[in-house]
Amino acid sequence: MRSLLRLQTDFQHHLLGRPSTIAAAVASGRGIGVDRRLQIYHHAYRARLAETLADTFGHTASYLGEAWFEADALAYVETHASTRPSLRDYGSDFPAWLQNRHPQDGDVGELAAIDWALRRAFDGPDAPVLGLAGLAALPPEAWATLGLRLQPTALLMTLHFNSLALWQALDADQAPPVAAPLAAPGTLLVWRRDLQPHFRSLGAVETLSLQRLQAGDGFDSVCRRLAERFADHDTAAEAGSLLRRWVDDGLLAGVLLTPPPPQPSGS
Repeated sequence: MRSLLRLQTDFQHHLLGRPSTIAAAVASGRGIGVDRRLQIYHHAYRARLAETLADTFGHTASYLGEAWFEADALAYVETHASTRPSLRDYGSDFPAWLQNRHPQDGDVGELAAIDWALRRAFDGPDAPVLGLAGLAALPPEAWATLGLRLQPTALLMTLHFNSLALWQALDADQAPPVAAPLAAPGTLLVWRRDLQPHFRSLGAVETLSLQRLQAGDGFDSVCRRLAERFADHDTAAEAGSLLRRWVDDGLLAGVLLTPPPPQPSGS
């Protein structure tokens, strides 16, 4: 008699399309035959994963159409088995897979990447929200070494196509515009605020600021970098405006206070 583990392993191999002897271990009986029963499970496994992709990448599915998306989803399922008990993370590399599958349609992979980013923001980790009162309580000398922690759901995405306009049209049940490359790459910020995912496009100054904060730069260092990079801007005023907007957007999770570097001792 086969062990339960052996039966489960053989059944899993059958579901994944690998060589399996599960058919020989299943008792035949009245009604549907063994091969047909196993075929039902074989199909159901793939159909469930394809349904998961259609749910997670809803705007991409609408954009491609049911037949095209289903064909892509089933092709993806054949080479990407579910590896965790939860389907939460299934499809994490589907946007990149679509990009490789349709290299002439870069808008498709980007649209899927927006779908994925918003889904991840929705159920991403929680964190406190830093408000104006928290910043106002800081002593003036703290600002020289102050770091700012962004929400863990905050993500910066580089877009090369008008995929954001495509997503917004689909979200409003409108006909999407013709896909086209952007004149210059753009940056999209995705994060969760008040239990809902949010996104907005960023200008060059804010993009650099958030990139440096994510890299661990303090706010003072960010301001200096902005002054060097955008010498024709009033970067001090822009940095102050951005800080207020980040607070209003619930984008900040807290501060990082580091001690100032030691001063050289006198001779």
